[in-house]
Amino acid sequence: MEFQSIRLYSLFITLLALSGLSLTAQESDYQSFTKISIITGSSASEVELKVSQLLHDRLSENNHLSVDIVSEKDVTELDAQSLNIVLGHHQNHSLMQDIFNQYRIPTLTELAPGPEGFLLKTIEREDRAILLAAGIDDRGCLYSVGEILRRAIIEKDQVLLPNHIDIRTAPAFEIRGTQFGQSRIAKQLGKVREWTTAETQRVILDYALAGANIFPTHSKEDYDFIKSYGLMVENSFGANTAGSDIPLEWNASESIGRKGYVCLSVPEARKFMLEKCENYFKSSPSYDLIKFYGGDGGGCECDRCNPYGLTFIKLVEEMAAIIHKYHPETRIYFTNQKFDNEDDNAIFDYLNEKPRPWLWAWGYGPGSDATTWQPGHRQSHRMDLFQYPGFGPYGLYPQEILHQIPRRHQLLYYNEITHWKYAQHAYIQMYPRADRNGDLPPHWGHEIYERRPDQFLTMVYNRLTFYAWPKFYHRVFNDLMRYGIGDITHSSGHHDHFNQWMWQRLLWAPRTSVEDVINEYCITWFGREAAPLMAEALLLLESNMEEQPGTPLDQKVDIERYYNLVKQAGQKMSPHQMSNNWLWRMYMQKGALDRYIQLDVDQQKKYEKSIISKAANILSIPKKSDIESIIDSWKIPVESTEMQSLKAEAKELGNESNELFGQRIAGIYNLKHDYIGLGWLYRQLQRSANSDTETAKELLRQIVHYEDPGQGGYYDNLGTANIAPNVVHGYPYDHGQPYVSEMLSESNRPSQRSMHFTQDEDEGVTLLYKDLDPNAEYRIRFTLVRPWYQERYADRMNQKSETIWADDQVLAKDLELPLQMSDFYSFDIPPSLTNDGELRIMFQRADDVARGDRVEIEQWRNSGGWGTMVSEIWLSKK
Repeated sequence: MEFQSIRLYSLFITLLALSGLSLTAQESDYQSFTKISIITGSSASEVELKVSQLLHDRLSENNHLSVDIVSEKDVTELDAQSLNIVLGHHQNHSLMQDIFNQYRIPTLTELAPGPEGFLLKTIEREDRAILLAAGIDDRGCLYSVGEILRRAIIEKDQVLLPNHIDIRTAPAFEIRGTQFGQSRIAKQLGKVREWTTAETQRVILDYALAGANIFPTHSKEDYDFIKSYGLMVENSFGANTAGSDIPLEWNASESIGRKGYVCLSVPEARKFMLEKCENYFKSSPSYDLIKFYGGDGGGCECDRCNPYGLTFIKLVEEMAAIIHKYHPETRIYFTNQKFDNEDDNAIFDYLNEKPRPWLWAWGYGPGSDATTWQPGHRQSHRMDLFQYPGFGPYGLYPQEILHQIPRRHQLLYYNEITHWKYAQHAYIQMYPRADRNGDLPPHWGHEIYERRPDQFLTMVYNRLTFYAWPKFYHRVFNDLMRYGIGDITHSSGHHDHFNQWMWQRLLWAPRTSVEDVINEYCITWFGREAAPLMAEALLLLESNMEEQPGTPLDQKVDIERYYNLVKQAGQKMSPHQMSNNWLWRMYMQKGALDRYIQLDVDQQKKYEKSIISKAANILSIPKKSDIESIIDSWKIPVESTEMQSLKAEAKELGNESNELFGQRIAGIYNLKHDYIGLGWLYRQLQRSANSDTETAKELLRQIVHYEDPGQGGYYDNLGTANIAPNVVHGYPYDHGQPYVSEMLSESNRPSQRSMHFTQDEDEGVTLLYKDLDPNAEYRIRFTLVRPWYQERYADRMNQKSETIWADDQVLAKDLELPLQMSDFYSFDIPPSLTNDGELRIMFQRADDVARGDRVEIEQWRNSGGWGTMVSEIWLSKK
């Protein structure tokens, strides 16, 4: 159904283009101007003047247009040869008031359009071209400029504007903001240059023109710039974030063991944090909002702090008093990131105990949701809320929060729309692990966890790769935002350009359809001629990134279609539009790189098929010389001519986008991969060459008929969304952290890289076989492997082995799993265990794994600890 809707929309776009109606109006609906006068009010505020200058700069950059700013007091009559843009706060502009009166235009009010709103209206006069851009306040003036720029078609020698504009509008949400800046990953992996101050400010203004009114920053320079446009500034403060060397005994038991956080139950540490708060805010600017974050990272899991939510909120109350001593107008909110049910309930009780006027809002960010299983591993969930779920899991807990907190408090979001995998609302890597209570999502909510990243693309692209998710994020927005007063989205860079831009537009007008959002975006950033092609491409980009059961990457025809659409869109853009369009170059890079990866996967699969065919030809009588002949001829496919061309194209585009705006897709430096486990295939051939005839035959049979357990046998591929019908306990391993390539060798086959596991449960991964032949003898084979851990997690990961049981008999005691590269382990099953037609296989954790201190176990669980683990199992008749 998902793909059908994309196809229907693509057909819609194509028909519009063929009909000549296109996504924008025809030429006859536009008027061309080469000269523009921006007329400001005689009492214009400093913000109005800056906004006028901003419009001037955006209209006149890189072209030959004549754009002037003139005060109304210097205007005797409007220029008949110009587009006269009468811009400003309607109360500060006499000419604007005269136009309102003359044309009987209803004045701007707090309801029509509303706070921060504006009126943008063409005045119908044959002798003069007049565009009224009236803001109800300073920000309204800024947003009117955003609307002008979205509707204008700016070329090198002219500006085209629709003949008729009549828009009276204001934002739907009070708080509309996003983080901004370049990501550390872009600089390290993408090797991009640093933004200049002007480029950083341009990004801020781009999102402000889209409707944003608040930006987080610690920088005084950024603060002054943002404030100069009448916008708001947020800052954040970690209630237990020391940020410096602290005594060892002060250290918090942070949920995944990060350093630099203090335990607030240590009196000296608590005093230290209060003094830090005082020292910071007594000399800081007055921020509009201060956010206190509870976790990710931060918090303390120790028994003295339990429930940490109550420990946290009591300290935040004292810190709020310090802030309000210096900045009485600052509004305070907190986030419950990584809190559990006990923490949240303690805060609910605290807020309802008596009025807490110091607190403005409850913040809701990554790890805050008690009804979804997200990376960050909230340790308990509100299972009671799943009865009668309404629109589904995303909106259940925000609604519950509103029910629980006093009416004086608001709900403010901090949604994460910056990572495409392993994050709030992102693709999960594996199906979510059970929480502390053993709870997993109900069956009806599985769809959001079955969205997985394409298994090959995820090997190339970092979590912070360039991407756009129009359809899914539109759904998330509509599920969540009805309960809050706004959002300051979490972004770790500029690779999520579309997502951030769409979020600001939806915060302004939430009932805008996803098609209209896409169309507006494409017209704004690529021009009206290229817009239909780019609109279709964005939808394909979203679907291409997802794992599609039955359609692996090498069979996704839309990879090439996306590439062609973006290329054709570039050909539709004028030289002026294309000259400095770093954004189109990013979309084009993505197309070239995706296509390169697709061809590489296809090459590797074809090579694998040829090796399997050779192995099949000698399977009946496997001579050592024949096997060695296959090994001697081993030659991994090199880049095809098309692949070389695509890589060169992506490299050139990356250099251009970096030069233009410090942006590049880092995947260009990470294209060499063993996507399908050719390394395993080569090792298997080497082993067969060094084995006796019967062993060699069995090893080659594993190559030729890998998944086949033989007549009357069973094969279980343990992992996410794999066929494992005999598993009765365990769940897919999600690594506990963002996946890094070093965790498991790429030489493993894809089925070997994924596994089921258990954590600190007494019962490990368990399989139950029924309807076995009571007269047959069985042999079982396991694929086992364990991951490598990054240094920050490794010191608490002591697990290496597991015990395997067949019914009540031990098959293997403390069997050590190989590190990173998998291997097979085979055992005969005693006939006495299967003569009743059933067999239970259970894995048991080692005696020293996940035992003892509660806090250490929680940290171990949250960072990927495993008690038992297995990738594949074959149960075959002997």
